[in-house]
Amino acid sequence: MIYPLTEPSSDAEPKRKPIHHILLGSPQLVERTIHQLHQARYAEVYRWTHPIETPENRLILTTKPGEVMSLLVRLVQLA
Repeated sequence: MIYPLTEPSSDAEPKRKPIHHILLGSPQLVERTIHQLHQARYAEVYRWTHPIETPENRLILTTKPGEVMSLLVRLVQLA
């Protein structure tokens, strides 16, 4: 006998929302922080973007010459 596949109801799935992380600083400090967050089991290193040079006068954030940023979007379960 063949039974139809049933989709799990959306009520049974936990609600997850994205949280956006931005690291902004010297390349060495950004890389070190990414590895510390990995050691703390917060996020895998490969989930972060490669370092991005900060564009001049195109961010609302105040940056210093030579700083880079890296981004991470993580889904967090809501209670």
